[in-house]
Amino acid sequence: MKRIALIFLISILTAGALSGCGSEEKTGLTLDKKHHPLPEYVLSSSEIVQETYVLAAEYPEVLASVPCYCNCNESAGHMSNLDCFIKGMGEDNRVSEWDPHGIA
Repeated sequence: MKRIALIFLISILTAGALSGCGSEEKTGLTLDKKHHPLPEYVLSSSEIVQETYVLAAEYPEVLASVPCYCNCNESAGHMSNLDCFIKGMGEDNRVSEWDPHGIA
């Protein structure tokens, strides 16, 4: 339930920031080319899930500051909400591996 609230909050903030921009793209959000491409399980999910994965990659410090409340720390070893979306990061915060937990 907390994850849904976080996704909703991020989406509202993003929509507000993008409201003054042109609408050439569907969401206005694009994944930086430095990151590993989004996997099929994300691309076949809803638009808001896709947006959240992109936001997780672009603002990892924000999700890293949010604890996860679904007990995935016990079952999956997650330390923050960032771990629900990103499994591996390299230099320059480049996503090297995605985590499917964020679509659950």
